[in-house]
Amino acid sequence: MSYGGTPAGQEMERPQVVEIGASLVAIVGVFGVGRVAYGVVMNLAQDDWSGGARAVFLVLNSIVLLFSAFILALGYQVRQGRMWAWIVSLVMMPLSILFGGLMLLITVAGKSVPWAGTGIVLAAAAAMLILTAPRTARDYFTRKMGQARPPAWAGVPGQPWMPGQPPAPGQPWMPGQPPAPGQPWVPGQPSAPGQPSGPTNPPA
Repeated sequence: MSYGGTPAGQEMERPQVVEIGASLVAIVGVFGVGRVAYGVVMNLAQDDWSGGARAVFLVLNSIVLLFSAFILALGYQVRQGRMWAWIVSLVMMPLSILFGGLMLLITVAGKSVPWAGTGIVLAAAAAMLILTAPRTARDYFTRKMGQARPPAWAGVPGQPWMPGQPPAPGQPWMPGQPPAPGQPWVPGQPSAPGQPSGPTNPPA
């Protein structure tokens, strides 16, 4: 039996757009980590920084490093189909675009080539577009939420039957138990919900 368009017990096949979108989210984190590493190396190579200014620089870069590492891990969780990661990525990508744009402006003002800022802006914008625009990407995350949720009328395999509960698929019928939809009626068996009662079977 299938829930959300996928057979029960089977994982939904990951769409290619999700693979691409998750990779782009991870690339945003890679650009951030690389930019921090480059900035720290260049800072330590200079001798004209005071101790206080260098400490502030390192603290700010450590925050950016944690932010970038989180986005890098977030890309892996998006690839695994975690809906919470998908939602968080849709919040973090606009923030990454703003951060990358600010980094781009600062780098251009310093008369340098803004490789990291440009990469962050482009990768974050592409990731947000790919993870939201295609319907296959949205369905992959939203349908996984209801994939393992059985309908209210079904019993759970291996769980003891309770009066008034239909049998689980493959479970034998017990007296006083209504049939599952599509299951043939047995004499003395109550009718299924919505099934008219016969001359010998009591109503549900």
